[in-house]
Formats: sequence, structure tokens, C-alpha cells
Amino acid sequence: KTHPTFTTMTPSATLCFLRQAGRNAVPTSSRITPFSKPCSQNMNVSKRSSCLPAVPATLSSSWTQTLFTHRQFATEKKSHPFVLSHPSEVDHPPANSTSDSAQPPRGRIVCITSGKGGVGKTTSAASFATGLAQRGHATCVVDFDIGLRNLDIHLGVERRVIFDFVHVLQEECSLHQALIADKKVKGLYMLAASQTRDKESLTVEGVERVLAELAERFDYVVLDSPAGIESGARHAMYFCDDAIVVTNPELSSCRDADKMIGFVSSRSRRAELGGD
Repeated sequence: KTHPTFTTMTPSATLCFLRQAGRNAVPTSSRITPFSKPCSQNMNVSKRSSCLPAVPATLSSSWTQTLFTHRQFATEKKSHPFVLSHPSEVDHPPANSTSDSAQPPRGRIVCITSGKGGVGKTTSAASFATGLAQRGHATCVVDFDIGLRNLDIHLGVERRVIFDFVHVLQEECSLHQALIADKKVKGLYMLAASQTRDKESLTVEGVERVLAELAERFDYVVLDSPAGIESGARHAMYFCDDAIVVTNPELSSCRDADKMIGFVSSRSRRAELGGD
């Protein structure tokens, strides 16, 4: 199986084009818009593809599908069976025949999100998870800000992080090894984000598998989402049963928060499955 090579050209501007083994996939007459960040020859394919410009129409469709595969959350349910149960089972748990109280089949997944950065998502996530644990609910708070974690600092466990979310995702350690128990609050655990990986490490199948395992162990799984609508935020919002949108009383923050409400309402797993 052949792989495309990436080439940089000068002097007029740094250009990047795709070359198929043995022949050019892009004619020399076509011009590609220069990009602002040069591609390094030492970068791997996943990192170098992020600095590529738009693919010309002359590029073959097979190469386009191979190199520029964007995660389409709206069609993921067709590619693999869901591991997590339907959100309606958490909202309306089946009645327990041996007890008057109905127990949900799994824990509830709550996402703390917002469109704008710096509004207090991590502080809210840490406080919310701590409050749930203090009320007797087994709670795990997960940092989804891959590459820029700081939830561990808020909880005071930054010196105890050995394994992280990506390690569990890529099966380099068990979930039990990566979970960090809070020494002050009984029943509170944290799963730290990776500080050295990038957000492209997240996959729909992998995130769902980890969240399903967490939901089996805990009453509540609180997801600390990064700002914006990039990969970490989309994965966190996609699988949540509930979303708490954090905002500040100023126009840009409120507008971004409204955008996130629309995203959760239309493109989350709950919205796709329907039936509740």
C-alpha cells in the first residue's frame, strides 16, 4: 500500500501538495493557496494533514477519503453498535421488582461546556463533582482538554498523575490504574487528560468505550469540556446525557453559549437516537 508524500516548495511562498507514488496527483498548473504554518518533513501524517490547505477538485476522490477523513458524528451510529445504553434509560429507569426505588442501569454522564474560554468550566466541573460526592454519589470527573489539562490542579492532585485518559483510550493501561481518588472527599475520582498528546487521539469508539466503563462504576460521570467546538468538546458533548452550559454576562460569551446549546440539541447522541 502506497502512501502520499508531502513536499514543501519555495521561494514565492511555502506550498504544500500531495504526490502519489510514481506520478503527481495534482497537476503542475493548479495553484494551491499558501498556508501560514509550514509542514515539517519530520511530522507524521496526522499532524501534517492539519496544516494542509483545501484539496483541489482535481485530486482523486480515493485520496481525499483516505487523507481527509473528518469524524462525522451524525453517521457514526451506522458504523458500530452503541455500547452506552439509551439516555432515556437514565432519565426513566425501569422499576425494580425487589425494591420500591428504581435504579438506573448506568451512571449519568454530565458535560460542563461553553463556547468561550475562561468562563469557569473547570472550576464549575470540579465544584459540581465535589458536591455530588459529598452527597454520597460515586462521582468521576474527566478532563477532556487534551494537551492543556488543568483539572488536576483544581483538585490538588497534579503530582499524582501517572496515567491519563489517552493511555486508557489506547489500552496502554487499565482504567483502574488511571483513576485518581481524592483524599479529602470520599467517592470522588478524577481521570486526567494527557498533557503531551493532541486531540486527534480521541475517537468516537474509544471515548464511548471508556465512558461506558466509567458509567458502570459511578453514579455520575462529569466531563470537563474544553472551549470551542473542536474535537475534545465535540466528543464530550456527543455522549452526555445532560449538559451544563457555563457563560458570563457579556455578549460574546452568551452568543457562544447559545451556539453550544444548538450543537448539543441537534448533534449529540441523544438528539440522533431520539425516542425520549
